[in-house]
Amino acid sequence: MDRMSDELLIIGAGTAGLSAGVYAAASGYRVTVLEMAGTPGGLCATWSRGGYTFDGSAAGLAGSGPGAPLYRMWKELGVIGRCPLRDPESFGSVRLSDGRTVTVWTDIDRFEAHFLDNFPRDARAVRAFVGALRACLRFDMPLAGEPRGAGPSALSTLPVLLRYGTLTLRRFLEGLSDPLAVEAFGNLVHFGGTDVPLLTVLLPLAYAHRRMTGIPRGGWISFARAIEARLGELGGRVLYGARVVRLKIESGKVRGVALADGREFPADRVLSAADGRFTRSLLPGGSSDGAEFDPRRMSDQPVQVNLGVAEDWSEYPGPLTWLLPDAPSAAGRPQHRLTVHHRCYDPASAPAGKSALMAFLESDYGFWKDLEADRARYEAEKRRCADIVVQAVQRFRPGFAGKVEVTDVSTPRTRERYTGNYMGTMQARKPDAGMIRTLLRGAARYDDPGLDGFWRAGQWVEAWGGITTAAQSGRNAIRAMCRRDGVPFAPGLRGDAA
Repeated sequence: MDRMSDELLIIGAGTAGLSAGVYAAASGYRVTVLEMAGTPGGLCATWSRGGYTFDGSAAGLAGSGPGAPLYRMWKELGVIGRCPLRDPESFGSVRLSDGRTVTVWTDIDRFEAHFLDNFPRDARAVRAFVGALRACLRFDMPLAGEPRGAGPSALSTLPVLLRYGTLTLRRFLEGLSDPLAVEAFGNLVHFGGTDVPLLTVLLPLAYAHRRMTGIPRGGWISFARAIEARLGELGGRVLYGARVVRLKIESGKVRGVALADGREFPADRVLSAADGRFTRSLLPGGSSDGAEFDPRRMSDQPVQVNLGVAEDWSEYPGPLTWLLPDAPSAAGRPQHRLTVHHRCYDPASAPAGKSALMAFLESDYGFWKDLEADRARYEAEKRRCADIVVQAVQRFRPGFAGKVEVTDVSTPRTRERYTGNYMGTMQARKPDAGMIRTLLRGAARYDDPGLDGFWRAGQWVEAWGGITTAAQSGRNAIRAMCRRDGVPFAPGLRGDAA
């Protein structure tokens, strides 16, 4: 590539944008990532309040252990080696209505024995679930372009993927006879309801059993900073406070971008890794509205309540879920359960002997959008959300309320303002019964057929959402760009680093 044509501008320094930047820089492009905020990561955010550190995500990185194809990607991006990861011992515990507590152990044998002991009436269903879980152990999410990406593991588990990709958790629950088993299995997903495919529960558990669902110990900002550092090593850069408002276009070809502050950046290639609705609004004649941005389909967006408490929660191996039979109302909805995550695995998250906690409440974007017109009521409802969480925990841990030192609440509108994600969406696409077939078809397209030089990556382009998907999307987009330009795709690992 000559000096005039190798410039690539990337809109957004979230996971997809940073990933695209690393692979583009490794392949010889001159990369500038334009980020409207002051830090990288997008939804992978970390912030501090009163001596406590909170995260914007409770997810893990699929395939983050040796032996998985995706492990190579995490090494290529600089995550492995720069960002210490923790593999959870459990996916959490559920306190049942009879007072018992069951734990979703990530070790499959331990999980099976524990659930058989607690739910003997549904032993057949428990064994069927565990059987599907063991089948998923043979499946690895492929890494495009790598020899292992289409290996026999994917083919041998295809029937499992198709069956449990269409069978919902709700349908599985209908086959249980013990109401307490329904409570336990029904809470294997912490939010999003039971209409998700059972596969979205099985695959994370299978990866966790193999110790391949690492969570950043230093908060998600350490994950984002690790990829940013790798980008810098390869000659790329991130510019902060750079809000893109317009594409520069000549004769049907991209020529750069214009920023809100009046600056302009010339380039023959622009890749948008921003929110899909915003990306569409940049296109000639494009609209920020459309069927895939239907508010009725996307309105379910949780409220995040963070608490800093003078209490040590490190005794718990994972998040705790309590059922709330009186369903107190907060965030415009009755709350039937409460799941509280802690970050005691990260000593930097709280002072010694204290804990940084995080809970999500079910909510609706429109509720907060309407309420925002009256700021006093908006802030009062945020306080009510925090109070509901505190009082719910207080029932099960007497004295808890008096130990709360910090409260911090972020609504869907908070996320929308800080990340630009339409309606504050945490995941672009809700899992549904058709996503597996779409995923297996590999139908994602990263270039724009109507605008030469314009590319896109991120959750909106893919059949599935999540942090791992966003990282893969950035990688895949640059592979496609290199193929179009006749440039060798260089993942960036050499020698024994590979």
